[in-house]
Amino acid sequence: MSSKERVISILKEKGSLPQSELLRLSGLSKSRLSEILSELEKEGIISRRRILGKNLEVSLSPTRFLRLGIIRAAEYPFIMPFIKKMEDMGYIISVKIYENGIDLTRDLVTGRIDLGFSPVITQLIFFTIFGNIKIIAGGAKGGGGIVGKACNKIASTVMSSMEIWAFNEVKDAEIIPSNSPDEMINYLERGIVNGIAIWEPYLSILEKRGYKTHRFAPLHCCTLAVRGNLDYEKIKRIYEESFSWFKLSMDRWISSYSNLLNVDYNILKEASKNYEFDEYLDLKEFKNKLKSLGVFIPV
Repeated sequence: MSSKERVISILKEKGSLPQSELLRLSGLSKSRLSEILSELEKEGIISRRRILGKNLEVSLSPTRFLRLGIIRAAEYPFIMPFIKKMEDMGYIISVKIYENGIDLTRDLVTGRIDLGFSPVITQLIFFTIFGNIKIIAGGAKGGGGIVGKACNKIASTVMSSMEIWAFNEVKDAEIIPSNSPDEMINYLERGIVNGIAIWEPYLSILEKRGYKTHRFAPLHCCTLAVRGNLDYEKIKRIYEESFSWFKLSMDRWISSYSNLLNVDYNILKEASKNYEFDEYLDLKEFKNKLKSLGVFIPV
């Protein structure tokens, strides 16, 4: 990895950083780092702004470089034509894969990523607290369910669609917090819980292993949210155009997506049949659904 690539890699991982901190993390000399940053600034890849004293804050430029977050799921094959269209327009896109929606949305509001797909309930909660993201589009409905027994002890990621849907199915459910699908499956196999609220492709994989499954009603799970400093109208327009492209040749994009996730194409293709792909999102309708479940978010 070249020195320039190392600097970009650090900014991808850490987000905006004081130049002094970037100097420490990169291990470069002060003069070499200054030279690299000047080159990257001229290329439009980074931007710098003065903060305390003489120090500068370094960020990847949102006009050229965007970091997209997704959860490890079968839900997002439509990101592949979206990435392609964005790259055709001169953007450099990197994708970070998360195990749950809280970690993804936390990184979104703190600037470690620029846009991401996470549960709409998670995004609404974080928006209420931080106010610096905008939910702009849907993606897919359905794809979730309970594996095992729909009893009163269910493992689920928290502050998530799975948790809300599990409560809707089992009113007196005790949710056992989990950080990832692998952790939930481990709890199920060890008998710590009798059921787990989980998404595709894990739902289909466990069903094929002989586990009893109950699928949730097809409601929006994850939605696209962007940082407040981005041109969200432009991004939404590109996204909607790319979604139409996705629907015309879904198999092609599922194949590309399987390579991104490193998951077998046939598994993803089968799991994708359990989603209703729809970029339209009616937040008012979703909030009314939450209210019917006894969940009120003041946004």
